[in-house]
Amino acid sequence: MNSDKDKNQKYKRLIADTLIFAMGNLGSKIILFFMVPLYTNYLTKEEYGTSDLVFTVAQLLVPFVSLVIFDAVLRFGLANNANKENVLKSSFVVIAIGSIVTIAFTPFIQLYNPLSEWRWYLCLYVILTLISNVEMNYIKLIGHNKEYAIISVFHTFVLAVANVIFLVKLHLGIKGYLLATIMGCLTTVVLATFAGRIISALKRGIIERPLLYEMIRFSTPLILNNVSWWIIQSSDKIMIEAMVGATALGLYTTATKIPSLINVIISIFSQSWGISSVKEYESSNEKGFYSKIFVSYSTLSFGAVICINSIVKPFMYIYVSNSFFESWRFVPLLLVSAAFSAVASYFGSLYGALKKSVNNMRSTLCAAIINIIVNYIGIILFDTWGAIIGTVVAYFILAMYRMIDVLKYIKFDPKWGNYIINVILAFVQAICVLMGFHIYSVSIMTICIYIIVNRFVICKLFHMILKMINRK
Repeated sequence: MNSDKDKNQKYKRLIADTLIFAMGNLGSKIILFFMVPLYTNYLTKEEYGTSDLVFTVAQLLVPFVSLVIFDAVLRFGLANNANKENVLKSSFVVIAIGSIVTIAFTPFIQLYNPLSEWRWYLCLYVILTLISNVEMNYIKLIGHNKEYAIISVFHTFVLAVANVIFLVKLHLGIKGYLLATIMGCLTTVVLATFAGRIISALKRGIIERPLLYEMIRFSTPLILNNVSWWIIQSSDKIMIEAMVGATALGLYTTATKIPSLINVIISIFSQSWGISSVKEYESSNEKGFYSKIFVSYSTLSFGAVICINSIVKPFMYIYVSNSFFESWRFVPLLLVSAAFSAVASYFGSLYGALKKSVNNMRSTLCAAIINIIVNYIGIILFDTWGAIIGTVVAYFILAMYRMIDVLKYIKFDPKWGNYIINVILAFVQAICVLMGFHIYSVSIMTICIYIIVNRFVICKLFHMILKMINRK
Protein backbone atom coordinates (compact mmCIF):
# COMPACT_ATOMS: atom_id res chain seq x y z
CA MET A 1 0.00 0.00 0.00
CA ASN A 2 2.77 2.40 0.91
CA SER A 3 4.49 1.59 -2.38
CA ASP A 4 1.33 2.50 -4.33
CA LYS A 5 0.94 5.69 -2.35
CA ASP A 6 4.56 6.61 -3.05
CA LYS A 7 4.06 6.00 -6.77
CA ASN A 8 0.93 8.13 -6.86
CA GLN A 9 2.72 10.81 -4.89
CA LYS A 10 5.52 10.96 -7.46
CA TYR A 11 3.09 11.42 -10.34
CA LYS A 12 1.09 13.99 -8.39
CA ARG A 13 4.23 15.92 -7.54
CA LEU A 14 5.37 15.95 -11.18
CA ILE A 15 1.92 17.02 -12.40
CA ALA A 16 1.59 19.67 -9.68
CA ASP A 17 5.02 21.12 -10.47
CA THR A 18 4.24 21.09 -14.19
CA LEU A 19 0.94 22.91 -13.62
CA ILE A 20 2.61 25.53 -11.43
CA PHE A 21 5.34 26.17 -13.99
CA ALA A 22 2.66 26.21 -16.69
CA MET A 23 0.85 28.99 -14.84
CA GLY A 24 3.95 31.13 -15.00
CA ASN A 25 5.27 30.10 -18.39
CA LEU A 26 2.34 29.14 -20.61
CA GLY A 27 0.45 32.39 -20.25
CA SER A 28 3.69 34.33 -20.50
CA LYS A 29 4.92 32.52 -23.60
CA ILE A 30 1.54 32.78 -25.30
CA ILE A 31 1.58 36.55 -24.74
CA LEU A 32 5.07 36.71 -26.25
CA PHE A 33 3.90 34.48 -29.11
CA PHE A 34 1.21 36.98 -29.97
CA MET A 35 3.70 39.84 -29.78
CA VAL A 36 5.08 38.66 -33.14
CA PRO A 37 2.36 40.49 -35.15
CA LEU A 38 3.50 43.68 -33.38
CA TYR A 39 7.13 43.02 -34.30
CA THR A 40 6.33 42.21 -37.92
CA ASN A 41 4.27 45.40 -38.27
CA TYR A 42 6.64 47.82 -36.51
CA LEU A 43 10.00 46.35 -37.51
CA THR A 44 11.32 45.71 -41.01
CA LYS A 45 12.63 42.27 -41.91
CA GLU A 46 16.18 43.61 -41.57
CA GLU A 47 15.48 45.21 -38.16
CA TYR A 48 13.78 42.09 -36.82
CA GLY A 49 16.65 39.93 -38.01
CA THR A 50 19.30 42.23 -36.48
CA SER A 51 17.55 42.53 -33.10
CA ASP A 52 17.21 38.76 -32.89
CA LEU A 53 20.90 38.49 -33.76
CA VAL A 54 21.82 40.49 -30.62
CA PHE A 55 20.18 37.92 -28.35
CA THR A 56 21.52 35.06 -30.45
CA VAL A 57 25.10 36.20 -29.82
CA ALA A 58 24.29 36.92 -26.15
CA GLN A 59 23.19 33.32 -25.68
CA LEU A 60 26.54 32.18 -27.07
CA LEU A 61 28.41 34.25 -24.47
CA VAL A 62 26.36 33.12 -21.46
CA PRO A 63 27.84 29.58 -21.15
CA PHE A 64 31.42 30.86 -21.28
CA VAL A 65 31.11 33.65 -18.72
CA SER A 66 28.85 31.66 -16.35
CA LEU A 67 30.50 28.21 -16.64
CA VAL A 68 26.82 27.11 -16.71
CA ILE A 69 26.96 27.24 -12.90
CA PHE A 70 23.18 27.75 -12.71
CA ASP A 71 22.66 24.10 -13.70
CA ALA A 72 24.93 23.04 -10.84
CA VAL A 73 22.80 25.11 -8.42
CA LEU A 74 19.79 22.89 -9.03
CA ARG A 75 21.65 19.58 -9.18
CA PHE A 76 23.80 20.07 -6.07
CA GLY A 77 21.09 21.88 -4.14
CA LEU A 78 18.75 18.90 -4.57
CA ALA A 79 21.34 16.39 -3.36
CA ASN A 80 20.81 14.75 0.02
CA ASN A 81 22.15 16.79 2.95
CA ALA A 82 22.92 19.78 0.68
CA ASN A 83 23.34 23.26 2.20
CA LYS A 84 21.37 25.39 -0.24
CA GLU A 85 22.78 28.72 0.94
CA ASN A 86 26.34 27.51 0.41
CA VAL A 87 25.43 26.32 -3.08
CA LEU A 88 23.95 29.74 -3.86
CA LYS A 89 26.93 31.68 -2.53
CA SER A 90 29.39 29.51 -4.44
CA SER A 91 27.47 30.12 -7.66
CA PHE A 92 27.49 33.89 -7.11
CA VAL A 93 31.30 33.85 -6.93
CA VAL A 94 31.34 32.45 -10.47
CA ILE A 95 28.65 34.90 -11.65
CA ALA A 96 30.54 37.91 -10.24
CA ILE A 97 33.72 36.92 -12.09
CA GLY A 98 31.68 36.21 -15.23
CA SER A 99 30.11 39.67 -15.15
CA ILE A 100 33.54 41.33 -14.96
CA VAL A 101 34.75 39.24 -17.91
CA THR A 102 31.63 40.22 -19.90
CA ILE A 103 32.25 43.94 -19.37
CA ALA A 104 35.91 43.55 -20.36
CA PHE A 105 35.00 41.61 -23.51
CA THR A 106 32.22 43.92 -24.73
CA PRO A 107 34.42 46.49 -26.57
CA PHE A 108 35.65 43.70 -28.89
CA ILE A 109 32.09 43.08 -30.12
CA GLN A 110 32.32 46.25 -32.22
CA LEU A 111 34.57 44.26 -34.57
CA TYR A 112 31.38 42.50 -35.72
CA ASN A 113 29.65 45.28 -37.66
CA PRO A 114 26.00 44.12 -37.40
CA LEU A 115 26.22 44.33 -33.56
CA SER A 116 28.66 47.20 -33.11
CA GLU A 117 25.98 49.77 -32.28
CA TRP A 118 24.20 47.45 -29.86
CA ARG A 119 27.16 45.94 -27.93
CA TRP A 120 26.39 47.53 -24.54
CA TYR A 121 22.75 46.44 -24.73
CA LEU A 122 24.10 42.93 -25.32
CA CYS A 123 26.48 43.26 -22.34
CA LEU A 124 23.71 44.32 -19.95
CA TYR A 125 21.42 41.55 -21.18
CA VAL A 126 24.12 38.90 -20.60
CA ILE A 127 24.85 40.06 -17.03
CA LEU A 128 21.16 40.17 -16.12
CA THR A 129 20.70 36.71 -17.64
CA LEU A 130 23.52 35.28 -15.49
CA ILE A 131 21.99 36.64 -12.29
CA SER A 132 18.39 35.74 -13.14
CA ASN A 133 19.30 32.15 -14.13
CA VAL A 134 20.98 31.51 -10.78
CA GLU A 135 18.26 33.22 -8.74
CA MET A 136 15.38 31.51 -10.54
CA ASN A 137 16.98 28.07 -10.13
CA TYR A 138 17.51 28.81 -6.45
CA ILE A 139 13.82 29.70 -6.11
CA LYS A 140 12.92 26.32 -7.59
CA LEU A 141 15.48 24.70 -5.33
CA ILE A 142 13.86 26.01 -2.14
CA GLY A 143 10.42 24.92 -3.36
CA HIS A 144 8.98 28.38 -4.12
CA ASN A 145 7.48 27.24 -7.40
CA LYS A 146 4.45 29.52 -7.12
CA GLU A 147 6.73 32.53 -6.67
CA TYR A 148 8.67 31.34 -9.71
CA ALA A 149 5.45 31.32 -11.75
CA ILE A 150 4.39 34.78 -10.54
CA ILE A 151 7.79 36.26 -11.39
CA SER A 152 7.54 34.80 -14.90
CA VAL A 153 4.15 36.47 -15.36
CA PHE A 154 5.46 39.86 -14.21
CA HIS A 155 8.48 39.49 -16.49
CA THR A 156 6.22 39.00 -19.49
CA PHE A 157 3.85 41.80 -18.47
CA VAL A 158 6.71 44.30 -18.27
CA LEU A 159 8.19 43.03 -21.54
CA ALA A 160 4.86 43.32 -23.38
CA VAL A 161 4.02 46.81 -22.05
CA ALA A 162 7.54 48.06 -22.76
CA ASN A 163 7.37 46.73 -26.33
CA VAL A 164 4.09 48.53 -26.96
CA ILE A 165 5.45 51.80 -25.55
CA PHE A 166 8.84 51.67 -27.28
CA LEU A 167 7.72 50.28 -30.65
CA VAL A 168 4.17 51.57 -31.12
CA LYS A 169 4.21 54.86 -29.23
CA LEU A 170 7.83 55.99 -29.47
CA HIS A 171 8.83 54.17 -32.70
CA LEU A 172 12.30 53.31 -31.37
CA GLY A 173 12.78 50.28 -33.65
CA ILE A 174 15.64 47.96 -32.71
CA LYS A 175 16.55 50.13 -29.71
CA GLY A 176 13.01 49.78 -28.33
CA TYR A 177 12.99 46.00 -28.85
CA LEU A 178 16.28 45.64 -26.97
CA LEU A 179 15.30 48.00 -24.15
CA ALA A 180 12.02 46.15 -23.62
CA THR A 181 13.81 42.80 -23.31
CA ILE A 182 16.37 44.22 -20.88
CA MET A 183 13.60 45.71 -18.74
CA GLY A 184 11.93 42.30 -18.60
CA CYS A 185 15.18 40.68 -17.41
CA LEU A 186 15.73 43.41 -14.80
CA THR A 187 12.22 42.80 -13.47
CA THR A 188 13.03 39.11 -13.02
CA VAL A 189 16.25 39.88 -11.13
CA VAL A 190 14.59 42.36 -8.76
CA LEU A 191 11.55 40.19 -7.99
CA ALA A 192 13.61 37.00 -7.64
CA THR A 193 15.96 38.74 -5.19
CA PHE A 194 13.02 39.52 -2.90
CA ALA A 195 11.05 36.29 -3.45
CA GLY A 196 14.06 34.06 -2.80
CA ARG A 197 15.46 36.26 -0.03
CA ILE A 198 18.69 36.07 -1.97
CA ILE A 199 20.61 38.68 0.03
CA SER A 200 19.76 37.00 3.33
CA ALA A 201 20.72 33.58 1.92
CA LEU A 202 24.04 34.93 0.67
CA LYS A 203 24.80 36.34 4.13
CA ARG A 204 24.08 32.96 5.77
CA GLY A 205 26.00 30.96 3.21
CA ILE A 206 29.70 30.30 3.20
CA ILE A 207 32.04 29.54 0.33
CA GLU A 208 33.08 25.90 0.62
CA ARG A 209 36.00 25.39 -1.73
CA PRO A 210 35.43 21.63 -2.16
CA LEU A 211 31.77 22.33 -3.01
CA LEU A 212 32.68 25.15 -5.39
CA TYR A 213 35.25 22.98 -7.17
CA GLU A 214 32.80 20.09 -7.41
CA MET A 215 30.09 22.35 -8.84
CA ILE A 216 32.52 23.79 -11.39
CA ARG A 217 33.73 20.28 -12.27
CA PHE A 218 30.10 19.30 -12.91
CA SER A 219 29.14 22.43 -14.86
CA THR A 220 32.29 23.04 -16.93
CA PRO A 221 31.59 20.23 -19.45
CA LEU A 222 28.18 21.83 -19.88
CA ILE A 223 29.87 24.87 -21.46
CA LEU A 224 30.58 22.85 -24.56
CA ASN A 225 27.15 21.27 -24.21
CA ASN A 226 25.42 24.67 -24.12
CA VAL A 227 27.57 26.02 -26.94
CA SER A 228 26.64 22.95 -28.96
CA TRP A 229 22.98 23.66 -28.16
CA TRP A 230 23.54 27.21 -29.36
CA ILE A 231 25.03 25.90 -32.59
CA ILE A 232 22.01 23.68 -33.17
CA GLN A 233 19.46 26.35 -32.23
CA SER A 234 21.08 29.59 -33.37
CA SER A 235 24.16 29.21 -35.58
CA ASP A 236 21.87 28.90 -38.59
CA LYS A 237 20.77 32.50 -37.95
CA ILE A 238 24.36 33.75 -38.10
CA MET A 239 24.97 31.72 -41.27
CA ILE A 240 21.76 32.88 -42.94
CA GLU A 241 22.60 36.51 -42.18
CA ALA A 242 26.13 36.09 -43.57
CA MET A 243 25.35 33.85 -46.56
CA VAL A 244 21.82 34.89 -47.60
CA GLY A 245 21.07 38.25 -45.92
CA ALA A 246 19.21 40.03 -43.11
CA THR A 247 15.90 39.86 -45.00
CA ALA A 248 16.05 36.06 -45.18
CA LEU A 249 16.98 36.02 -41.49
CA GLY A 250 13.87 38.07 -40.67
CA LEU A 251 11.65 35.52 -42.43
CA TYR A 252 13.42 32.59 -40.80
CA THR A 253 13.16 34.19 -37.35
CA THR A 254 9.41 34.65 -37.88
CA ALA A 255 9.02 30.98 -38.83
CA THR A 256 10.77 29.85 -35.65
CA LYS A 257 8.13 31.56 -33.50
CA ILE A 258 5.54 28.88 -34.33
CA PRO A 259 7.69 25.96 -33.10
CA SER A 260 8.25 28.02 -29.97
CA LEU A 261 4.81 26.75 -28.88
CA ILE A 262 6.32 23.27 -28.65
CA ASN A 263 9.34 24.73 -26.89
CA VAL A 264 6.95 26.18 -24.30
CA ILE A 265 5.75 22.65 -23.52
CA ILE A 266 9.36 21.48 -23.39
CA SER A 267 10.50 24.24 -21.03
CA ILE A 268 7.51 23.84 -18.70
CA PHE A 269 7.86 20.07 -18.47
CA SER A 270 11.66 20.15 -18.29
CA GLN A 271 11.59 22.40 -15.25
CA SER A 272 9.43 20.01 -13.26
CA TRP A 273 10.96 16.85 -14.79
CA GLY A 274 14.47 18.08 -13.99
CA ILE A 275 13.50 18.17 -10.31
CA SER A 276 11.49 14.92 -10.33
CA SER A 277 14.16 12.93 -12.21
CA VAL A 278 16.83 13.87 -9.66
CA LYS A 279 14.58 13.08 -6.69
CA GLU A 280 13.54 9.79 -8.27
CA TYR A 281 17.13 8.77 -8.99
CA GLU A 282 18.20 9.75 -5.47
CA SER A 283 15.42 7.58 -3.98
CA SER A 284 13.70 4.56 -5.54
CA ASN A 285 14.91 4.85 -9.19
CA GLU A 286 11.79 3.02 -10.44
CA LYS A 287 12.05 2.16 -14.16
CA GLY A 288 8.27 2.15 -14.74
CA PHE A 289 8.09 5.79 -13.70
CA TYR A 290 10.58 6.85 -16.39
CA SER A 291 8.80 4.78 -19.05
CA LYS A 292 5.28 6.06 -18.39
CA ILE A 293 6.39 9.68 -18.28
CA PHE A 294 8.38 9.40 -21.53
CA VAL A 295 5.61 7.68 -23.47
CA SER A 296 3.04 10.26 -22.38
CA TYR A 297 5.40 13.18 -22.99
CA SER A 298 6.59 12.10 -26.46
CA THR A 299 3.04 11.22 -27.52
CA LEU A 300 1.80 14.69 -26.56
CA SER A 301 4.77 16.38 -28.25
CA PHE A 302 4.26 14.68 -31.62
CA GLY A 303 0.49 15.12 -31.31
CA ALA A 304 0.95 18.86 -30.83
CA VAL A 305 3.19 19.01 -33.92
CA ILE A 306 0.64 17.17 -36.05
CA CYS A 307 -2.26 19.37 -34.88
CA ILE A 308 -0.39 22.67 -35.35
CA ASN A 309 0.83 21.68 -38.82
CA SER A 310 -2.79 21.04 -39.80
CA ILE A 311 -3.65 24.72 -39.44
CA VAL A 312 -0.31 26.48 -39.87
CA LYS A 313 -0.95 28.00 -43.31
CA PRO A 314 -4.32 29.70 -42.55
CA PHE A 315 -3.01 30.75 -39.14
CA MET A 316 -0.06 32.56 -40.71
CA TYR A 317 -2.50 34.67 -42.75
CA ILE A 318 -3.68 36.36 -39.56
CA TYR A 319 -0.52 35.94 -37.48
CA VAL A 320 1.99 38.02 -39.44
CA SER A 321 1.95 40.94 -41.85
CA ASN A 322 1.79 40.24 -45.58
CA SER A 323 5.51 40.85 -46.09
CA PHE A 324 6.32 37.99 -43.68
CA PHE A 325 3.66 35.50 -44.87
CA GLU A 326 5.98 33.51 -47.13
CA SER A 327 7.78 32.26 -44.02
CA TRP A 328 4.92 29.79 -43.40
CA ARG A 329 6.54 27.11 -45.58
CA PHE A 330 9.49 26.92 -43.21
CA VAL A 331 7.30 26.08 -40.23
CA PRO A 332 6.26 22.41 -40.74
CA LEU A 333 9.77 20.90 -40.63
CA LEU A 334 10.83 23.25 -37.83
CA LEU A 335 7.89 21.92 -35.83
CA VAL A 336 9.09 18.34 -36.36
CA SER A 337 12.54 19.36 -35.14
CA ALA A 338 10.87 20.81 -32.03
CA ALA A 339 9.37 17.39 -31.25
CA PHE A 340 12.83 15.80 -31.42
CA SER A 341 14.09 18.62 -29.20
CA ALA A 342 11.43 17.59 -26.66
CA VAL A 343 12.69 14.00 -26.70
CA ALA A 344 16.30 15.15 -26.36
CA SER A 345 15.34 17.41 -23.46
CA TYR A 346 13.71 14.51 -21.60
CA PHE A 347 16.85 12.38 -21.76
CA GLY A 348 19.00 15.45 -21.06
CA SER A 349 17.32 15.72 -17.66
CA LEU A 350 18.18 12.09 -17.00
CA TYR A 351 21.82 12.87 -17.78
CA GLY A 352 21.57 15.48 -15.03
CA ALA A 353 20.15 12.94 -12.57
CA LEU A 354 22.92 10.50 -13.48
CA LYS A 355 25.54 13.29 -13.18
CA LYS A 356 26.67 12.30 -16.68
CA SER A 357 27.46 15.84 -17.82
CA VAL A 358 30.27 14.58 -20.09
CA ASN A 359 27.84 12.26 -21.90
CA ASN A 360 25.44 15.17 -22.16
CA MET A 361 28.19 17.24 -23.75
CA ARG A 362 29.20 14.51 -26.20
CA SER A 363 25.67 14.03 -27.47
CA THR A 364 25.11 17.73 -28.07
CA LEU A 365 28.57 18.24 -29.59
CA CYS A 366 27.96 15.42 -32.05
CA ALA A 367 24.65 16.97 -33.14
CA ALA A 368 26.23 20.45 -33.32
CA ILE A 369 29.04 19.34 -35.65
CA ILE A 370 26.54 17.65 -37.96
CA ASN A 371 24.35 20.76 -37.81
CA ILE A 372 27.18 23.07 -38.89
CA ILE A 373 28.19 20.80 -41.78
CA VAL A 374 24.64 20.30 -43.08
CA ASN A 375 23.83 24.00 -42.59
CA TYR A 376 26.85 25.16 -44.57
CA ILE A 377 26.37 22.78 -47.48
CA GLY A 378 22.59 23.16 -47.39
CA ILE A 379 22.58 26.97 -47.38
CA ILE A 380 24.98 27.02 -50.35
CA LEU A 381 22.68 24.68 -52.27
CA PHE A 382 19.19 25.64 -51.04
CA ASP A 383 19.52 29.01 -49.21
CA THR A 384 17.30 29.14 -46.09
CA TRP A 385 15.97 25.63 -46.69
CA GLY A 386 19.46 24.29 -46.07
CA ALA A 387 19.38 25.66 -42.51
CA ILE A 388 15.99 24.05 -41.90
CA ILE A 389 17.25 20.67 -43.11
CA GLY A 390 20.30 21.07 -40.86
CA THR A 391 18.11 21.81 -37.85
CA VAL A 392 15.88 18.76 -38.38
CA VAL A 393 18.84 16.42 -38.92
CA ALA A 394 20.66 17.74 -35.83
CA TYR A 395 17.69 17.37 -33.46
CA PHE A 396 16.86 13.91 -34.83
CA ILE A 397 20.42 12.70 -34.22
CA LEU A 398 20.54 14.34 -30.79
CA ALA A 399 17.30 12.66 -29.71
CA MET A 400 18.35 9.21 -30.95
CA TYR A 401 21.87 9.49 -29.51
CA ARG A 402 20.57 10.38 -26.06
CA MET A 403 17.84 7.74 -26.08
CA ILE A 404 20.27 4.95 -26.91
CA ASP A 405 22.94 6.23 -24.50
CA VAL A 406 20.71 6.87 -21.47
CA LEU A 407 18.97 3.51 -21.86
CA LYS A 408 22.34 1.87 -21.15
CA TYR A 409 22.22 3.29 -17.62
CA ILE A 410 18.47 3.36 -16.91
CA LYS A 411 16.81 0.48 -18.68
CA PHE A 412 13.13 1.16 -19.37
CA ASP A 413 10.72 0.57 -22.25
CA PRO A 414 10.17 3.69 -24.43
CA LYS A 415 7.57 1.83 -26.57
CA TRP A 416 9.66 1.91 -29.73
CA GLY A 417 6.82 0.87 -32.03
CA ASN A 418 4.58 3.80 -31.14
CA TYR A 419 7.50 6.21 -31.15
CA ILE A 420 8.65 5.26 -34.67
CA ILE A 421 5.10 5.49 -36.06
CA ASN A 422 4.66 8.95 -34.50
CA VAL A 423 7.94 10.09 -36.09
CA ILE A 424 6.90 8.83 -39.54
CA LEU A 425 3.46 10.45 -39.27
CA ALA A 426 4.95 13.81 -38.28
CA PHE A 427 7.49 13.76 -41.13
CA VAL A 428 5.05 12.68 -43.85
CA GLN A 429 2.46 15.28 -42.85
CA ALA A 430 5.06 18.07 -42.61
CA ILE A 431 6.38 17.37 -46.11
CA CYS A 432 2.88 17.25 -47.57
CA VAL A 433 1.92 20.53 -45.87
CA LEU A 434 4.99 22.51 -46.98
CA MET A 435 4.52 21.21 -50.54
CA GLY A 436 0.83 22.14 -50.47
CA PHE A 437 -0.17 18.55 -51.28
CA HIS A 438 -3.81 18.02 -50.16
CA ILE A 439 -2.99 19.69 -46.85
CA TYR A 440 -6.32 19.18 -45.08
CA SER A 441 -7.04 15.65 -46.36
CA VAL A 442 -3.56 14.47 -45.39
CA SER A 443 -3.80 16.19 -42.00
CA ILE A 444 -7.17 14.61 -41.15
CA MET A 445 -5.85 11.19 -42.14
CA THR A 446 -2.68 11.72 -40.09
CA ILE A 447 -4.64 12.75 -36.99
CA CYS A 448 -6.89 9.69 -37.29
CA ILE A 449 -3.94 7.29 -37.57
CA TYR A 450 -2.21 9.07 -34.68
CA ILE A 451 -5.28 8.63 -32.44
CA ILE A 452 -5.63 4.94 -33.33
CA VAL A 453 -1.94 4.18 -32.70
CA ASN A 454 -1.80 6.11 -29.41
CA ARG A 455 -5.36 5.41 -28.20
CA PHE A 456 -4.29 3.68 -24.97
CA VAL A 457 -1.94 6.49 -23.95
CA ILE A 458 -4.52 9.13 -24.85
CA CYS A 459 -7.22 7.34 -22.85
CA LYS A 460 -4.97 7.06 -19.79
CA LEU A 461 -4.13 10.76 -19.96
CA PHE A 462 -7.81 11.61 -20.42
CA HIS A 463 -8.84 9.51 -17.38
CA MET A 464 -6.06 11.04 -15.30
CA ILE A 465 -7.30 14.56 -16.15
CA LEU A 466 -10.89 13.56 -15.33
CA LYS A 467 -9.83 12.18 -11.95
CA MET A 468 -7.99 15.39 -11.13
CA ILE A 469 -11.04 17.47 -12.10
CA ASN A 470 -13.41 15.28 -10.08
CA ARG A 471 -11.21 15.47 -6.99
CA LYS A 472 -11.16 19.23 -7.19
